[in-house]
Amino acid sequence: MQDKVLEYWNQRAGLNDKAGSDDVLAKRLEVRAISNHIIDGMQVAEFGCGNGETAIHIFKNKKIDLDCYDFSPLMIENAILNTINHGLENKIKFQVNDIRAELNLKHKYDLIYSERMIINLPDWFTQAKAIKYITGNLKTGGRYLMCENSIQGLKNINVFRTMVGLEEIVPPWHNLYINDDLISNLKLNGVQLVGVEAFSSTYYFLSRVVNAWLANRAGMKPSYDSPVNHLAMEIPPVGDFSQGKLWIFEKI
Repeated sequence: MQDKVLEYWNQRAGLNDKAGSDDVLAKRLEVRAISNHIIDGMQVAEFGCGNGETAIHIFKNKKIDLDCYDFSPLMIENAILNTINHGLENKIKFQVNDIRAELNLKHKYDLIYSERMIINLPDWFTQAKAIKYITGNLKTGGRYLMCENSIQGLKNINVFRTMVGLEEIVPPWHNLYINDDLISNLKLNGVQLVGVEAFSSTYYFLSRVVNAWLANRAGMKPSYDSPVNHLAMEIPPVGDFSQGKLWIFEKI
């Protein structure tokens, strides 16, 4: 299974800003949510960096040291090329690293983030093990920003999609969305969950319900670049339709 997941991401490595997701606006919200917690001077790591799109954006806007890891060699190759194209050669460190291998890292970090990386792991046991590994690489007082997709958020979206005659959205074959209840009850040594941000709730409700309904009524496929989706980017998050959530863990 994981070999097929690796093959899938290797094939997407050259898709530039769509390498991680076809929904560029949703990704923009993710980057914004992560960036809000990063402070100049931090030593930061990203797990599941893909082709470096998020890392490059954050590095350009924050004065930080940044190490990035991904299990896809082609993603890492493209990430290095992307930094060269942005004039950031050798400024961000990239390394092939399968999180399941739990490699010893050179140092601890002030902040670590992931962006839809945990959901690519095949089962809850492996997901929980990865979270424990990541939080084990934090300095005291350090934080892990887990920006991942919530199965509860998706279920809430699907309730309204069904109400207006739309088909339910099913997670992609290579994803196991995060179970909010399991995360809330996860026991981590010296680490506590200090917050959950449903930052994308308004966006997902308007894009996956309202925009999808309008497109269906017009006999069209919904566009990620629709005016409704752009409007959703400007409205604060309301409710719990957040397919993308930010779980915040702190090492104490």
